[in-house]
Amino acid sequence: MMLVMPTLREKIAQMFLVGVGGPELTGEERIVIERYGFGGFILFGHNCCVPAQILSLCRALWETGHTHPPFIAIDQEGGRVHRLPKPFTHFPPAARIGATDNPNFAYKAARATAEELVAVGINLDFAPVLDVNSNPKNPVIGDRSFASDPQKVIAFSERWIQGLRDGGIIPCGKHFPGHGDTSLDSHFTRPDVTADRATLERRELLPFRSAFAAGATTVMSAHIRYPALDTAAPATISRPILTDLLRRDLRFDGLSMTDSLDMSGIADISIEDVVVTGVEAGVDAMMVTSGPDRQLAAARWIADRVRPERVREALRRATWFRERFGRIAPDTDFDDEPRRDLAREIAEASITHVGPALPRVDGTMRVIYFEPTQASPVEELSTPAATFEAALRRHLGDRVTFTKNGPLPRGSGLLVVCSTNAWFEPDQATRVKLALSTGGLLCAMRSPYDAALAPNAPALLTYGDVPASLEALAAVLAGKRQAEGRLPIELP
Repeated sequence: MMLVMPTLREKIAQMFLVGVGGPELTGEERIVIERYGFGGFILFGHNCCVPAQILSLCRALWETGHTHPPFIAIDQEGGRVHRLPKPFTHFPPAARIGATDNPNFAYKAARATAEELVAVGINLDFAPVLDVNSNPKNPVIGDRSFASDPQKVIAFSERWIQGLRDGGIIPCGKHFPGHGDTSLDSHFTRPDVTADRATLERRELLPFRSAFAAGATTVMSAHIRYPALDTAAPATISRPILTDLLRRDLRFDGLSMTDSLDMSGIADISIEDVVVTGVEAGVDAMMVTSGPDRQLAAARWIADRVRPERVREALRRATWFRERFGRIAPDTDFDDEPRRDLAREIAEASITHVGPALPRVDGTMRVIYFEPTQASPVEELSTPAATFEAALRRHLGDRVTFTKNGPLPRGSGLLVVCSTNAWFEPDQATRVKLALSTGGLLCAMRSPYDAALAPNAPALLTYGDVPASLEALAAVLAGKRQAEGRLPIELP
């Protein structure tokens, strides 16, 4: 039988991480994947229904003609960036782990996350976020960052990286060279980070430099422009950033990949120019999630327009990484109860009190919950208001009056105002300040910066509204637990 060698275009497909349309492969997807052997796949919420189905999908991806297991990746940070459904553990976001002031919680959460991912065939997690939460107006990073202090980000992210690796998962630090100092969301538009080089060195770059020195092997670039590093191009397609800074100055020899090329932060440049210029700039793996036609066109553009030596270098890294780290899921079950216990422990240790002393709750409690009116596409969470109401009623029974978005609840008793990113939503901010103008308690359910809207009111910060966080907050409000967390950022 004649051995058919793959064409260059087919080899180049190994440089792509691609998306699939649903919880199982279609016939067309299977044919294309078997023909071209993409280097990896990324799963989103619409791909993940139950553990057995996720495992079946991952095995199907592995069995479609690959010489080495592909990357099968997911965004599983915890908090609002959480793709896996129940019974997988929903850990609190990075800021909440930072608020515990205990980096070992980062290790434990990452190790537990890794064990769940490995059990269903996933081998690459787009985490941790290495961004420093330095800009209170940042609408997309916020609680996804461990802290506003670079040294604290280093302490927690290094433990997170080690936890994923010890659990058998490849960590991917993001978003290089730093997404913390933006006031725009790169899913919607392209931000600029206007800090000078000295500021970038002592703030944005420190966590990345530390992670690389500790052995981090994968990094994701940001669709952001940094005039101090490159006056023209965003990081995704910038040779001064991806080669001069990343490879030469920071001595990173691992796999460099893009964020999704379907995001608006890069959409004003033609996809062909992004792909070609990005590979020439130093990208080894492209995330093209929008269908086989675009993916195969991207392979053709690289074959026709990128220098062969640059293609060979990228393929060498991508192939070496799959050989070293690629694996299919073992035939094993996992017990999720210990992981849920860990999520509760982290949540209970992170509730933070700021401002005046907390009032006692001896009688009734009136709660108004303001739901967010906008969200980043990075989120895939449903409304948590019902979860929080149920948690309060378990603790306080009919002593709670609970309303959402409308007028203040009538009656007497402590007024508890629950905000969700009011710092970024002017209408909600106005309503929060008005509600608290005659007294009450603020619960900042997502952004801790909401506490700055009412500095004269006592506030409890949760840094995220995952179920474990909501239960922990309810216990504090009921007087059954203390708020033991420490603020991981500086309030304006």
